[in-house]
Amino acid sequence: MKYIESVSIGFDIGVGSVGYAVINSKTKQILESGVSIFPAAVAQKNVERRESRQSRRLRRRRVNRLNDLKKLLKKNGFIPSPNKNPYEIRVRGLEHQLSRDEIAIAVLHIAKRRGISYSLDDVVDENVTDFKGKIAKNQEALKNKTPGEIQYERLLKYGKVRGTVTNYVEYDEQPEYFLNVFPNSAYVDEAKRILTCQKQYYPEITDDLIENIVKIISRKRAYYIGPGNEKSRTDYGIYRTNGETLENIFEILIGKDSVNPDELRAPANSLTAQVYNLLNDLTNIRYNGSERLTPEQKQDILSELLTTEKTVQMLNVIAKKVNVKKEEISGFRTKKDDKPDFHTLEVYRKVRKHMLNKGIDINEWPTECFDELAFIFNLNTEIGEIRNRISEKVVPKYDFITNQIVDDLLEDPKIFAISTSQKWHRFSIKTMNVLIPELLNGYNEQMTILTRMGLLEDSKNDYSNIDKIDIKNVTENIYNPVVRKSIKKCLKIFNELYKKYPNISDVVIELPREDNPEDARKLIKKMQKENLVEKDTSLEAFRKEANLSENGLIDFLRKGKNRALKIRLWYQQEGKCLYTGEPILAEDLCKNEANYDIDHIIPISVSFDDSINNKVLCSSHFNRFEKEKKTPFEYFSNKSSHLGRYSNFDEFRASVNANKRISDVKRKNLLSKELLSDLDTRKKFIARNLVDTRYASRVVFNELTQFFASKKADTKVAVIRGKFTSQLRRAWQLNKSRDTYHHHAVDAALIGVTPFLKIWRSGKTIYPRKMTEAQTDFELNEITTNDEFKESYYQLPCPQFLDYLTQMQENLKINFEVDKKMNRKISDAMIYSSRKKKLSKDKKEKEYSLGTINDIYSDAGYSKFKNIYKKDKEKFLMYHLDHKSFEILEDIISQYPDKEEYIDSEGKVKQRAVSPFEIYRRKYGYIRKYSKKNNGPIIKNMKYYNENLPKIYIDITPKQSIDKKVYLTNISPWRTDVYYNRSQNSYHIMGIKYSDLRYIDGKYGIPKNVYEKIKLREKIPSESEFCFSLYKNDRVKIIDPNKNEEIELRFNSRTLPSVLNYVEFKPLFQESYNSLTLLPVFSKTTSEGRIIKKFTREDNIVYKVNTDELGNPYYILKESQNPKNIIDNSNKTE
Repeated sequence: MKYIESVSIGFDIGVGSVGYAVINSKTKQILESGVSIFPAAVAQKNVERRESRQSRRLRRRRVNRLNDLKKLLKKNGFIPSPNKNPYEIRVRGLEHQLSRDEIAIAVLHIAKRRGISYSLDDVVDENVTDFKGKIAKNQEALKNKTPGEIQYERLLKYGKVRGTVTNYVEYDEQPEYFLNVFPNSAYVDEAKRILTCQKQYYPEITDDLIENIVKIISRKRAYYIGPGNEKSRTDYGIYRTNGETLENIFEILIGKDSVNPDELRAPANSLTAQVYNLLNDLTNIRYNGSERLTPEQKQDILSELLTTEKTVQMLNVIAKKVNVKKEEISGFRTKKDDKPDFHTLEVYRKVRKHMLNKGIDINEWPTECFDELAFIFNLNTEIGEIRNRISEKVVPKYDFITNQIVDDLLEDPKIFAISTSQKWHRFSIKTMNVLIPELLNGYNEQMTILTRMGLLEDSKNDYSNIDKIDIKNVTENIYNPVVRKSIKKCLKIFNELYKKYPNISDVVIELPREDNPEDARKLIKKMQKENLVEKDTSLEAFRKEANLSENGLIDFLRKGKNRALKIRLWYQQEGKCLYTGEPILAEDLCKNEANYDIDHIIPISVSFDDSINNKVLCSSHFNRFEKEKKTPFEYFSNKSSHLGRYSNFDEFRASVNANKRISDVKRKNLLSKELLSDLDTRKKFIARNLVDTRYASRVVFNELTQFFASKKADTKVAVIRGKFTSQLRRAWQLNKSRDTYHHHAVDAALIGVTPFLKIWRSGKTIYPRKMTEAQTDFELNEITTNDEFKESYYQLPCPQFLDYLTQMQENLKINFEVDKKMNRKISDAMIYSSRKKKLSKDKKEKEYSLGTINDIYSDAGYSKFKNIYKKDKEKFLMYHLDHKSFEILEDIISQYPDKEEYIDSEGKVKQRAVSPFEIYRRKYGYIRKYSKKNNGPIIKNMKYYNENLPKIYIDITPKQSIDKKVYLTNISPWRTDVYYNRSQNSYHIMGIKYSDLRYIDGKYGIPKNVYEKIKLREKIPSESEFCFSLYKNDRVKIIDPNKNEEIELRFNSRTLPSVLNYVEFKPLFQESYNSLTLLPVFSKTTSEGRIIKKFTREDNIVYKVNTDELGNPYYILKESQNPKNIIDNSNKTE
């Protein structure tokens, strides 16, 4: 049923939540509120999935490559045999005859790890110290040796070839590293040499066979091609289904220019983009109040940046060109730390400096050449591919780009890297070439130019006949996955609310400051900690300065409003007035507190900023009769004589800069030279402190505005900053508790009620007339006093509103995103192994999982070895399989100590733990396994029989394995099916893991036979009937009629698989309990606050609670006759 009266809707959007509130526009009563909770789309998880896909793809291609090579060799009579050293065979095969099986072994071994596809010159690895030096060793060795000869030599000397080899020199603790990195061309040459040598012994080895083998060894699908081919097209590769063939799959991700839709967006490191960005910055610059840079001055600055080799400080450069102090310059962007943020042709200057060291000045190159190089460096990730692309695309066009220049550019590819995450500009080269002359010669910013030139087209959706927002269209250009997901959820809720409340007067939205939940938590924690420390420090400093006892301080604070804030400001200001420089004595502040005001640096009626960063403590007389409604700069500029110790603004600025206790934000407010009489300045203050003008915010604002415009509705839309609602919270004394989810709905209610605050009745507005990247336009009103503004700003919209908030929290609706997707990660990546063994303590043979001591030479490794050895040395596999080698270890621990003396920093002799194996290694080198010639393999790791095999695991044992098992544990749960037995009046549950699912005939599901096995294992009575399935975050309601108790909880997962019917629940209105908590039905939680319980008791009644987008609950006892996604023997889904 539709609600006819006018309403306002507020949305509080977080990184993993959306709170909403619907408020009657007339009565201000909260009609409905709720919270939607969902997992944040953390970008790091995308990286993990991408890396896993890459690993699977490489493994799959390696298997295919080896299988193809085995078929080719078998067809020609070369079949490998096991248990032979391939490195020795490869070396011997270069000059001596090999047997047929040895030829197959050598060739297959080369094909298995066939090196990198580009030159060693192009290898880069930031994680290895002196990487280039190690690569240089390999290059030098390759001059007269094959990879096989180098590897075999290292194997004999160090006992290891793959990865990193550590060579400890006697008495020298510094390791030496060798990298097993060689180019594919070297492996191909080695294979050719071996086959050419064997050709004289085996007529089957023809030139054609050698060519086919080499093709398999060297074949590789370039990373930028992706899957598919000309005949089998897919939109995941360069061979698109629309018939288009791209050069590089990553071109899809670049995006097209909004002005020229046929053009790709330009690389941000191109010279054209850098010049454009610089000129755009310079166009916004003001000095001496309102003066702007002339075209000649802009050209001078651009020319200087193109030719300078020095570090650039843009404020100094601009100040020198216009002959003013840098403090007189304004209009520039600032970073998070409030420092100036300018574009400075950074990439171009880095490349130029690098090439000048090679004797080449790139200023002589055409801009187009640098732009093309920038495109290649930006698009490609492998240096070898960058080299190929330059050779194909740039070298033929520009004869001055020689091979030596290419080598010089690739010597340090980071010179083309940009310092931000925005690798691609929003405009194309074509568009910027149109805009650059306009920016250079005029005074208009980019959006004004584009509008004047008719290059901007409004792409607006017509919603006149549609009653819901096109969510896909709105979010397709929001590339941040965290923000995109949150906005999708918000718009889904809006669409549902619009069905119910068609008469909407206002929609007000707040978006999150951080786009990473972990970053958001850290930021909040950091801010809270810093605030607490400063509060405590300031109170203690004031108490001592004012000669107060602790009780005296408490009494002082209790008797007056804002006294704690005044003390904190007094402390920040180092005990003096920032405006006059006169001291504020703590004793005087204590006795004559009314003589001191808290003043807003930028009048709150202009800035809408009531935070501590916009407040100072000053004398009441100065505040009311001297400064009045001005900024400090305006005060010092408009009076010939000033109270206090400062005669001009420069002296005031020097004092402010000398203060180390105030924040950078407060310092910026104090030193601001923006004139409040300037309308553009006042609009900027509002945009900065009241309205959220970020890209995602503009997208939502513009789409909702267009939606209501299409309906010819007089609905107003605003996207505001969180600072605004936090100020209302403080003024209305609404403490924010993040322990529960209620605060999202409370914030949404505050957001939704903002249009009804008294302040807007005077003509001020939170609603911009338009929002673009460069401009946010408002209607403005007069500047009022701080007291007048705050009286209208903080007045409740109606006397009962706080009561409405309390009632709202009692009736809060909540919705959780339930993940039913089947194609998910089934377990962690750790692979375990097991062996069957009967140890001395066992009565019969048991299956043990195997553990590993990774380094017996380290203190931790030896400590683990010693503990196992003392309890039962038979647990070590070496004890059974190579007892003579084990005796070597026993001899060492009996002869060498496990403590050593050392001299500490104070010159005292002390003892510390040390591995006896390490003491032996320092003297004789690594311990080797027993052999007649004492040249056995090095012993570094030790395997041992650890514990019994877990009851539930994923068996991934290879078919050819005989005496061991390989498996995965930590299996992720998918869903839990609930059954009810009428005769027993009890519920029974069965947990299904992701590993139980299969993909059969194009469908995911659980095979019927697997499902039945789980039912048997979970001991589900045969006469039980299916009730419903529970996924993570499904809601359940459990009623105990015997106790007359009921509880609603979130289902988490089936837990304790060895115990029947046990699950873990979570509370409904918070993430978890922190400690032991009493509960209805279940009595209490664990001491840590976890709800791990038997699913239900006899006579309990269980409802599954489904919810819609708004959180409205729907209680069901039975959802279907049979469980879903069961694949029967006929491959049909029930």
